[in-house]
Amino acid sequence: MPSSDYTTAIGGGLKLKGAGIDKKKKKKKPKPTEDASESSKPTTTEVAKRDDDAADKSPSHTPGRSLSPEKAEQSLKEAGGRRKTEAERRHDEMRRKRMEERMKREGVKTHKEKVEELNKYLSGLSEHHDMPKIGPG
Repeated sequence: MPSSDYTTAIGGGLKLKGAGIDKKKKKKKPKPTEDASESSKPTTTEVAKRDDDAADKSPSHTPGRSLSPEKAEQSLKEAGGRRKTEAERRHDEMRRKRMEERMKREGVKTHKEKVEELNKYLSGLSEHHDMPKIGPG
């Protein structure tokens, strides 16, 4: 076993020169006495309020959001989908116009027609554009 190569290695965390790292230990809080715990026990109305609040919050609710993702998606579906911004509407309109213009110019061709047109174009090119033969054959 070549463990002799690693005998000088020292385990543990890295230590920086001049850096006095002092880890502060957490202090444990003293346990409250029975008298104090009885006075801090919630009443039945407070317990009922907490239960109602817990029922309102779903497990998928994250802090900082007004709705859970499931509820947000459902409300979008009910409202008829996501509203597009002005820029998105303009982009979609220009894209649709360009597509219509291209269809008018080129017409609707089948795959077979496109291949025949390409073959006709390639046959009209000079020998300079031909693929060279490589290897025996």
